[in-house]
Amino acid sequence: MRNQKNAMLCSKIHTLPLTLLLIVFLCPFLWRGAEIKSQTLVNNGAPINNVNSQIYVNGGISNKLNGLFENSGSIYLTGDWSNTAGNAAFTGTSTGAVIMQGVGQNIEGTSVTEFYNLMLEGAASIKQLVGIDAIVKNQLDLNDCELATNTNTIYVTNTSSTAITRNIGFVSSLGTGALVRNTAANSPYFFPVGSSVGTVRFRPIELTPDNSLNNSYAVRMANTDATSEGFDRNVKQSEIESVNPLYYHRINRITGNAKATIAIYYDAAQDGTFSGMAHWQNMPQWENMLAAAGNSNYGLSAMNKFDWDDFTTPAYALLKIKNECGETFVPNAFSPDNDGANDLECVLGKCIQDFYFAIYDRWGEKIFETTDQKNCWDGTYKGKLMNTAVFVYYLKVTLTTGELINKKGNITLIR
Repeated sequence: MRNQKNAMLCSKIHTLPLTLLLIVFLCPFLWRGAEIKSQTLVNNGAPINNVNSQIYVNGGISNKLNGLFENSGSIYLTGDWSNTAGNAAFTGTSTGAVIMQGVGQNIEGTSVTEFYNLMLEGAASIKQLVGIDAIVKNQLDLNDCELATNTNTIYVTNTSSTAITRNIGFVSSLGTGALVRNTAANSPYFFPVGSSVGTVRFRPIELTPDNSLNNSYAVRMANTDATSEGFDRNVKQSEIESVNPLYYHRINRITGNAKATIAIYYDAAQDGTFSGMAHWQNMPQWENMLAAAGNSNYGLSAMNKFDWDDFTTPAYALLKIKNECGETFVPNAFSPDNDGANDLECVLGKCIQDFYFAIYDRWGEKIFETTDQKNCWDGTYKGKLMNTAVFVYYLKVTLTTGELINKKGNITLIR
């Protein structure tokens, strides 16, 4: 009798106008190679098999009562995604995508959803995790959207270093919330973290594990003064002048034992310049990690720390070291006449790590070049003495503090 009633009910559901409301009860649904359109989709316990179909929901999707999706197609929605079914919502063999196209959409419920591909669309729109974590098993595409995890976590379990893509989108988090990535390669893994709380900032992290074993890392950009979250910027090593007051990062190694190269990116125009990276540790206090300037990327500058292995506390911030190096100075005149005074043109300065110095004559011909600070110009070119004249120099130096120095000026040679 019950089966007969269910069959009659299923028959009635199939005749409902799908452009209004679709409520799926216990009868299985199979959609293959077609477009299904509905304003709301409520799954009250049915197995839904979407085989290479396009499902458009101009509203939300609610998965309840052990409902389950076998999805190899695409599911588009403009409203919220809610999962209270007591399962992952998608079968382990699902290979399709959920595309969230609305404004102010939520991923919510009481059961963690395991999306295969999750794509966020809509210009500068915000999608949120509300009271629940979420998992992306293959590809997370942020496009231009902010994914606000709040105090929850978005897990990207695909170990490919390219499992997250974006245009200008980013992941934001509060408190202990985070973006977690699984790794299995000695390659840079990109964590596109930022925040729209207060001043909008995109300040990503790259982590490069030193092995190809299974590791996982959690990252959050905290868009606030570290002091407000218990990491007092005034408690620091004496050599540190200041710790970045604008924001800091939380970085945790959750599983594995790989050392990692940490790259923190920053906007020098908005944030100012920095000479290193600090970690909250030991006493505890902010301590200099002896990081160095890295390569620019994403339109941002970077600080790098190689082979880092201390993940006992999560707080990391950019810093400025007290200037104990003094000025890097290029004398503007010298007299190479072998009288024992000012016979050589040398670059003067301490704490020089990388060095490039070149001198040109007034016609633009390079007459001297060195990458060794100890190598000074003696006023000759190709073994011949140069006459009294004015020359142009270019100097590029990186100090051990991470500070970059670029100078250009004149040198007068006096005979």
